[in-house]
Amino acid sequence: MNEEQGTVSMSFLIKADGSVADSKIDKSSGFKNLDKAAIKSLSACKFKPGTKDGAPAETWTKVDYAWKLD
Repeated sequence: MNEEQGTVSMSFLIKADGSVADSKIDKSSGFKNLDKAAIKSLSACKFKPGTKDGAPAETWTKVDYAWKLD
């Protein structure tokens, strides 16, 4: 709609149940609305948690979320 595009680099904490406990922007796309939308969309997802000693555990991970106009 605003013809904005860019890549948001984020870190997020996945809880042992696979839900997102916390997130932060490591590098902005340059557009506040794209950054907010990326955080919101990833926060609604469920992930396979990391493991420690064979059991699910909280784990920080990183992801780049690219917004491109086609």
